[in-house]
Order: sequence, then structure tokens, then C-alpha cells
Amino acid sequence: MYKKTLIATILVAFICVQFASSLTCYTCVTEADCKKPKKTTCTNQAANETSSHLAVYHQNVANITSSSRFDCLALKYTYMNNTVHRLHGCIHPTVNACNLALKPAYATWNKTWCSVCSGNKCNKNPAGKMSNSFYTILTATVGLVLAKMYA
Repeated sequence: MYKKTLIATILVAFICVQFASSLTCYTCVTEADCKKPKKTTCTNQAANETSSHLAVYHQNVANITSSSRFDCLALKYTYMNNTVHRLHGCIHPTVNACNLALKPAYATWNKTWCSVCSGNKCNKNPAGKMSNSFYTILTATVGLVLAKMYA
């Protein structure tokens, strides 16, 4: 009896409880870097570095020195169908990166995409990776098989 309860409790813990950890984002600053971006745990330093990269091309980038909350940013600009600027990284939510105006020298660029998200590694093109729902379905299936085995 206790064995079944223990297994059920562990199964529910793995399915329902998210492990506590810091936000992780993909980071890259050029088109070449973004083909194989690095994973970075968000810190104030990482978010400030992304803001510095934003400030090169954008006006009025807020200077936030400290925050306890972070988001992931994915940004791409093109000019005449060529990628001219790409940036992925951690960002302070109050920077409002997708609404920043470009500096006049870069005003002819077209924003291909800009996305701010708050999930782990959410700022990369999802093509070719398994979604979280796949893992949920897999875990539920394993749980059902275990329940049938011990029932």
C-alpha cells in the first residue's frame, strides 16, 4: 500500500512541480552566433549586456542596474532581404525592447521579428525541437503504464 502511494507521489511531483531555477535564455549578437547560440542563466550583468547591444542601434534604451525579474529577447532586423542585426539574450522587462525606436542612421532597417518571452530557452526558433507538451504526454504515458503495473 505504501509502495503505491510513494510511487504515485513521486510521479505527481515530476509531472506537476517545476524545479526552482533561474531563467535561462539563448544569447547571441550576430547572425553567425545565432546559428549556434549559447545558453545563459539570466543575471543583472547578462541583462545589462543585452541592453548595451540594444543601445548601439536603438534610441532611449533604459539603463536598469538591478532587477530580480528577467525575460528572454529575440530580435532580428533586415535590410533589402539581408539580415543586418540579430540579438538574443536576457533583458530587464522594463526595457520594453520591442518598442524601442531605431537610431536615425538605421531607420531604413525592417524589423523582421521581435519577441520577449519569460520561459526557459524560449527565445530560439522552435523548429526542430520537441515541445514541452511532448514531454508532458510522455510522462503521463509512463505514469499510466506504472499505474497499470502496480494496480
